[in-house]
Amino acid sequence: MTTKAPKSSQLGWDMDHVWLLRDGLWTLEGEWRSATGAWHPLNGRVEILDDTARYLLQDEEGPQRLVRLAKGRANRQAFKVEVHTESVTLSGSVRSFGLRQDLTAAAGNWSLAETALQRSDGSVEVDGLFARLGDIHDAWRWILRPLALDETWTIAAKTVAEIEKAARKGAPIEQCGLLVGNTSERRIVSQVAMANIDKSEDHYTMDPAEKIRVAKEMREKDLDVVGHWHSHPFSPARPSDEDIKAATDEGSIYGLASVMEESKVPFNLFRIRQGRATPVKIQIV
Repeated sequence: MTTKAPKSSQLGWDMDHVWLLRDGLWTLEGEWRSATGAWHPLNGRVEILDDTARYLLQDEEGPQRLVRLAKGRANRQAFKVEVHTESVTLSGSVRSFGLRQDLTAAAGNWSLAETALQRSDGSVEVDGLFARLGDIHDAWRWILRPLALDETWTIAAKTVAEIEKAARKGAPIEQCGLLVGNTSERRIVSQVAMANIDKSEDHYTMDPAEKIRVAKEMREKDLDVVGHWHSHPFSPARPSDEDIKAATDEGSIYGLASVMEESKVPFNLFRIRQGRATPVKIQIV
């Protein structure tokens, strides 16, 4: 990926790309091989809670491990880690570079190197090697995705297309709007584009009076304003730290569209509750 963020968009670019900084549950899907074996499929999940990343893999022969993360981690700053494997405990650090994160650790003759790349759809692509005296002991390549809630929302294909078009056309300014539908049926039928009165590449604000006007107009049509959407011109389609702090209505749905890549505009829906953003499932109709 060659996408580059201008200096004026550093806040939006660096907000939350380092996956180890975001606690929660992640699904894991990919491949693994030992020193003498062939690549074979591997599935599982990663739990990142209480300064610990725990790998729970379905294949017991895979690279089982537990990673202890330094407390008080801050984005864009290196922090220390301990990697506990079946063979040895390694000490090292995590450093981030734009959308890339490198984990390196060592102990005696053992070494571990892992690179994680943040993708525009909010998933993380990971490649790694575990070696002894330079000889590969394990290698892996997998995709991590935030584990979605058991909650499915339907959304009209036309609505998704309108959001994608508005996000692309309005870049590099963040675009925003209201999601309209039926809360009890978990259904989104349309969106109402709103002006970002901040005219910013890093954040957005809607006119409160305009939001009230739209909500009243929708009620007259027996529809609800079920949530908000906005775009990320230079970062993935998932809420940033700033977005999470600004989300005060736990009953709302929050939509994110990313235009950081030319070829696609991923769109995701989230619940934001108690300081944590969790995706919900989407069915486009």
